[in-house]
Amino acid sequence: MSKFLRLSFTLFFLVFESACASNPSSVDSDVMINRILHIDSEKFVSKTSEGEPFYNSLMEYKEWESLYIKYSRYDSDDKNLTEIEMKKLLFIGYISRLNSDAAISQSFSSDLVPIFNQNKSLVLNVISELKFLMPSTCYFFGNYFGFEGKNLEKKQDFLDKNSSLLVKALGKYDGEVCLESIR
Repeated sequence: MSKFLRLSFTLFFLVFESACASNPSSVDSDVMINRILHIDSEKFVSKTSEGEPFYNSLMEYKEWESLYIKYSRYDSDDKNLTEIEMKKLLFIGYISRLNSDAAISQSFSSDLVPIFNQNKSLVLNVISELKFLMPSTCYFFGNYFGFEGKNLEKKQDFLDKNSSLLVKALGKYDGEVCLESIR
């Protein structure tokens, strides 16, 4: 990968992190940068019983998964997230969708609507501020309805309750694009 591309993405993450907090977590940023750019981190190099180095992709994936668990509050009934947590969570969804990460995408498909229901104004504020997060977020909203054969009967109620909120927060064009992803 070219140094210019790496620098561009690093600057992008610095801007993203500054939008998240004045005191960003560099560990989380490193994990996200490595994941979006498909960079193998040296900390995941292990050795075989013969002493030969090999890249341990399972260790890397467990770290990535732990970020999802951390920001989705997967193991907690309290899904009220802070603005920083929401931005990072939706960014994890963006990266997962971009990289066709089936496992995290499946988790998003089942978890995002319940998180949205407890954090509507926050989710709407984040996707209206950071527009690049809108397509993946709306995709996961839509995927919730019918994922693993569940929640199909809830789709119309979701649309009835949230269509006007999405259009108001995102504007007419982006709101309609989002709604089309859900339908």
